[in-house]
Amino acid sequence: MYQTKNIHYKAIFKQDNEIETIEYKTKGIMCTGKQTQVSFETKEGTISITYGKEPIILNHGSSTLTFHFGQETWNDYQLPYGSVPLKTKLLKFEANDDRIKMKYELHDQRGLISTVYLMVTLLSYSFQEEL
Repeated sequence: MYQTKNIHYKAIFKQDNEIETIEYKTKGIMCTGKQTQVSFETKEGTISITYGKEPIILNHGSSTLTFHFGQETWNDYQLPYGSVPLKTKLLKFEANDDRIKMKYELHDQRGLISTVYLMVTLLSYSFQEEL
């Protein structure tokens, strides 16, 4: 089933003592079935989160990160200048019809790059909001 949602996406990247926040407030789609997918458009490309049975998949444009509970996963993460091997470690994942919460670590071949806190709030969308 497809539902239009008002989406508030917030990702906080913590690296050593530095913090970077990426935030979007926009309209998007939530598709439920065997798996659930939440997706929305940004000027940098489509962001989607797919979950249900493992794995959890986070896409941003042509870049994909894959997560498995209880194990570290190597990914070839696409950047404008080529791919970079990144290892993901899922620390927490909770999802329901209103919210997705995720905490994970990103590692390169030398070690921890950042800890990421991701929260997506999904609110009912009303056609009236566009009038």
